[in-house]
Amino acid sequence: MFQIVERALQGEFIEVAHKGRIVRLIAADQPGKMARLVKRDTICGTADDLEKAQQELEAEIQLSWDQKWATRL
Repeated sequence: MFQIVERALQGEFIEVAHKGRIVRLIAADQPGKMARLVKRDTICGTADDLEKAQQELEAEIQLSWDQKWATRL
């Protein structure tokens, strides 16, 4: 069996018929490191853009907190 697999690894086309079905053995190349990379979200913009967005987020959180607690006091 391993001799047949070795032939397939060398590029030979191998087909085996079993119970009315055909099984093909082909050598598959291993994907490279770049193919295994996972796409990640990134930040596009300058440091000033990031700082501005952070300030806006903090202001939004503060406003939400103030509104929530104003009704409870």
